[in-house]
Amino acid sequence: MQFARISFITAVALVAIVMHTLTDVCGGASEIAASAHTDSMCRPQQVHLALTADPTEMRVSWKTLGSSCDARVEHWHLRRSNLAQNATEGLRQRPDGNAISSSYSSDDMCASPAKDFDFAPLNLHTYVMTQLEAGAWYEYQLTGLSDALSFRASPAPGPSSKVSFVVYGDMGESDHARAKSPGAAATAEYVSREVIYNEVDLVLHVGDISYANGDPEIWDTFMDYIEPYSSRAPYMISIGNHEYDYRTGKEKHKSHNKDPSGAGSPYEPDWGNYGNDSGGECGVATARRFIMPGATLSDLPDSAVENHGRRENPPFWYSFDYGSVHFVMLSTEHDVTPGSHQYQWLEWHLEGIDRCITPWLVVGAHRPMYVVHPHKSNRIVADHLRDSLESLFNHYNVDLVLSGHVHSYARTCNVFNEKCVDNLDKGTTHVTLGCGGHKLSEVDHDQYDWLAYARTAFGYGRVTADGDRSLRLDYVTTAHGDVHDSVTLHNDYDGQDYCRGRGHRGVAGIQLGARHVPVNTTGVVAEL
Repeated sequence: MQFARISFITAVALVAIVMHTLTDVCGGASEIAASAHTDSMCRPQQVHLALTADPTEMRVSWKTLGSSCDARVEHWHLRRSNLAQNATEGLRQRPDGNAISSSYSSDDMCASPAKDFDFAPLNLHTYVMTQLEAGAWYEYQLTGLSDALSFRASPAPGPSSKVSFVVYGDMGESDHARAKSPGAAATAEYVSREVIYNEVDLVLHVGDISYANGDPEIWDTFMDYIEPYSSRAPYMISIGNHEYDYRTGKEKHKSHNKDPSGAGSPYEPDWGNYGNDSGGECGVATARRFIMPGATLSDLPDSAVENHGRRENPPFWYSFDYGSVHFVMLSTEHDVTPGSHQYQWLEWHLEGIDRCITPWLVVGAHRPMYVVHPHKSNRIVADHLRDSLESLFNHYNVDLVLSGHVHSYARTCNVFNEKCVDNLDKGTTHVTLGCGGHKLSEVDHDQYDWLAYARTAFGYGRVTADGDRSLRLDYVTTAHGDVHDSVTLHNDYDGQDYCRGRGHRGVAGIQLGARHVPVNTTGVVAEL
């Protein structure tokens, strides 16, 4: 009996131990599962960089699925390849607080169909990395990502700085809208190679970004497309009709206080082909996702306020320096006629540019000022844009205007008032790059004298400024990576008289014609 009693007690004890162990194991498994779920909900997605108004800073933005995440940059430091062996000074962590979080939902949209998607508020985060050394390579780590990412800090503004960037418009994505944007995936692939292998400094997207019409899934897919390179190089944008243009019901010019540009009502001149092209987004999704230089989240109130002259209005109109190039980004979806708020800011801003610090002046605007046949309605808009802007651009010697909207590639000669000019103080080269992914438009052979080259093929522009003396644009097609057009502009600055507001350009050095430069299988462009 004694033995049986002991055996019974032992058995009970063993059962208790087993049950406790099972509880620990199951509880641990539950904790692991919960932790994995939290990790997936808080893992940063859609990481993209942007410049700020300060060249010693870099903004990084991302999205999480969860709303209560520890969203922050763990650290950023000089890339190890930049450091001497055993050096530790550059590995110093320099975080200062968490990221700023924001959101938008279908309730923030101006019109249908965007406001009918009924999606929950998105979880968007942004943080500015500071105290960067000019031109140095950095690594940065986001909470929730196992791998570090890298970027190059902005070079100091100055005439000797070499700059390279990629530019395109009208991209979209090919997953949800393959028939609409069949070339988007190839553009993303080739631009990834440019940034990762060729270490291109930044990317310019001149409008018509995702073609989402308020659908958050399309926005998410587009952001996934660009993340391989937007997480490594600043992704700078201008507004297109498919980001901003909207109409509330059938009534034209109806005001809407959700418009983040502060315009109060959509821009719909009687001569223009402006409609509900954003599907009612009215710039909300773009302004929340892409925070451009000069903007803060406090600039994006629920009820927008009126903007006045001499004030930038990112992401609609704003500017930034990058080495030897000064960029001005405009919104052709807003009024640019003399006396408008945008025109007042532009005129005031161009007057203040020091062309001896940034000798190159590049303008990005979605709708082109010179449009090829047969696009009649777009040519009417272009006539009005030239009436408003061409004399101003000529007065301040704008070197290059980059546009999209028309879904092909086209480049003008050095043109002023629809005529090719070769004197030193007149003319601008205009390049249309609406071939980033959207299905292409035909180009008639019977064209104006100002057209230097046109082609209907998917591709992008690769621009290189060799300090203050030359700036070259190559048109790279994504079928085989060939360069089908190339133009080189030359500067000839000859004293301080041209340093404030007006540059001095020697157009005799402009080279017209096509070159074919293959890209090898690693994505590295072959030497000329």
